[in-house]
Formats: sequence, structure tokens, C-alpha cells
Amino acid sequence: MSRVTAIISALVICIIVCLSWAVNHYRDNAIAYKEQRDKKVSELKQATATITDMQQRQRAADVLDAKYTKELANAKA
Repeated sequence: MSRVTAIISALVICIIVCLSWAVNHYRDNAIAYKEQRDKKVSELKQATATITDMQQRQRAADVLDAKYTKELANAKA
């Protein structure tokens, strides 16, 4: 009986070790994916802010262009 108990104990220990390794492996992968996701989210926010800023500048330039075009047309008239 002692031999059977030892074999079963060894198998249980092996299973626990294998499961611990698998959990650690997938945990590390999850952490790496989270870091990648956070980096991409940050880059996306920066790109969105840049696009918004460029659109505001373009609108301001359009207003100035319309103003100066109108002044030029009035000066020619």
C-alpha cells in the first residue's frame, strides 16, 4: 500500500507542478498582451489628439483665407 501511495503522491505533485507552470506561462502572456494594448491605446490617443489639432488649425487657416480673399476682392473693386 505504501508503494501505491508514493506513486499517487508523485503523480499529484507532477500534476500540480505542470499546472503551476501552465498558469505562470499564460499569466506572463496576459501581462505582455496588456502592456501591448496599453501602448497602442496611448499611441491611438496621441494620434487622435494630433488629428484634432490639425483639423482646428485647418479651420483657422480657412477662416483667415476667406477673410484675406474677401479683403483682396474688396481692394480690387
